Amino acid sequence: MKRRYIILMVLCALFGGILPVSAEETTIEAGFVDPCAIEEVMEEHLELTAWKHELVEWKIQVNVMTPMEVRVEADPLVNPLTGETLDCTVSFLEPVQANLGMGAESYAPSNVVYDRIGTQDRYSLSAGETAWVWIRIPVEEAGSGAYYGDIRVIGDTTVTLQETIRVLPFDLNGQDLSFSLWQYPFSSLYYYEVLQGEEPFSDRHLDVLKEEMEWAKRVGVNRITCTITEEPWAHQTYYDSPSMVKWNVDGSGHLWFDYERLDRWIRCCESIGMNGPIDCFSILPFDEDITVYDDMNEPFRVVLEPGSEEWNWYWEGFLYSFLNHMEENGWLDRTVFMVDERGIPYFETAIQLVRSVPGGDRVHFGAAVNVIPRNKELYDQIDDLSVSIDSLPEGDEELETFLAERAASGLTTTMYNCSTNYPNAFLNSDPCESVWSMQYMTMRGLDGYLRWALNAWPMDPRNSGDAPHFESGDTFLIYPDEADAQNPVPEGSVRLSMIVRGLNDSKKYWVLERLVSEEERTRLEETWSSMRRYYGTMKEYGTIGAPSMEARLSLYEDVSANEAILSEISSDLIKKRTTDAIRLFLTKD
Repeated sequence: MKRRYIILMVLCALFGGILPVSAEETTIEAGFVDPCAIEEVMEEHLELTAWKHELVEWKIQVNVMTPMEVRVEADPLVNPLTGETLDCTVSFLEPVQANLGMGAESYAPSNVVYDRIGTQDRYSLSAGETAWVWIRIPVEEAGSGAYYGDIRVIGDTTVTLQETIRVLPFDLNGQDLSFSLWQYPFSSLYYYEVLQGEEPFSDRHLDVLKEEMEWAKRVGVNRITCTITEEPWAHQTYYDSPSMVKWNVDGSGHLWFDYERLDRWIRCCESIGMNGPIDCFSILPFDEDITVYDDMNEPFRVVLEPGSEEWNWYWEGFLYSFLNHMEENGWLDRTVFMVDERGIPYFETAIQLVRSVPGGDRVHFGAAVNVIPRNKELYDQIDDLSVSIDSLPEGDEELETFLAERAASGLTTTMYNCSTNYPNAFLNSDPCESVWSMQYMTMRGLDGYLRWALNAWPMDPRNSGDAPHFESGDTFLIYPDEADAQNPVPEGSVRLSMIVRGLNDSKKYWVLERLVSEEERTRLEETWSSMRRYYGTMKEYGTIGAPSMEARLSLYEDVSANEAILSEISSDLIKKRTTDAIRLFLTKD
């Protein structure tokens, strides 16, 4: 017995303790888990396929049995055949409080949700505590092939996990898909201490905003959100949303406008490559009012009924000036008058006025609507129409015809999501809801996705997603830095990452539909079209959520099945191409 014990100790010394540790001696365990999973299953080996310009994101679960500090190290992934590498970054997810009710003052209980993707690579844990590590692997221009790497979770003992990423020779870049996140650039001005006393869109403010807009640009957002009236959404957010255009009237009743803030904001976005549509909110603000400054620079509020003589006078004066200004700056053809959830008669009134002004025939109209469109003549004038997911019922042939006719006419129709809808991207939503929603959008034949909001931060956004009037997390998808940060850098969220994952699935679907054989296309379409739609139910504290555990599991099963068929068909396509190339080579004279 003593001899066998000595041999065992020698083997452990020689081979670095690779012999298994008994359950009683284990102090830490770790494994990969799908961020979308409803019931998390830990795996020691991660194996995924990826396309060029895809950002692979996944999660590691860490459980400890005794108090300890845990740190994580990641090696680059290496293609052993070519020597090419993929970078891998790791950081711990941070907890955020998420109220179960509607609004921060609902006095409902809170959940703790690990949603904020922090920057720490080490974490102190209590006995029995669980933490999660977020993995990011940007594929970029990597060559095709298999890449291998290790991630070490180091505490009292070390757990080494293996990852394999198989890069396929397909590219996500250049795939047409509309993705819009409404931006709230004034939030940072009020939130950060370093910006207190700064004028809106000062150089220092713009430096901070560039960091936020880089986030938007990285995930595929190219539209710029602008306010042309004070509080176009009736101050439904925690911070103010002032107008970027200052409306002035002199003693003789002459209207004039100051565009300095608007110009600096648009140019800031353009400086980082955001050159898409300029969404202007709003010719139909929620409260039907505008704020005007008099000769003494004192503001006064004017409530205007759309279509009234006074409404026409103010808005016609604005349009003559505004459209000329946008033309002078080369922005007129990118200008979109956005209307958010207003009645159809108001749309018609606004469109008629804009079209009557020189240059009005060159601008675009956009709208987010939460009713099923039935007025084709009106909606044919709306270039960018976004329909609430709750307004997309199954089996509505009239709606399907409407969507098909818009597509045939070259008009853009997207899906949007916000408060009280299910599935969704709240802090208390299952992460798979976001991926499922993007796949569902594609299955319904829509052109993309709209969501408010990127950065309408509540009072304490790093620690709580609770907003004044909405579900926790509804108003933002990126987190600010600490309020006292001198050079603020925002952080991402699992929710935004899951939206992007679903959008990438959609892009892959559209690419493969064009490349594969009819038989494979049928397999692809049959899998995706079998998605099961569930409608939300009212919860105890006034929110809408999953009707059952069956629904939650069903959404994840759909996501998994859809992603599996994408991976299978794209891999088979590469194998077929390789086989055909070899056969052609062997049969050459």
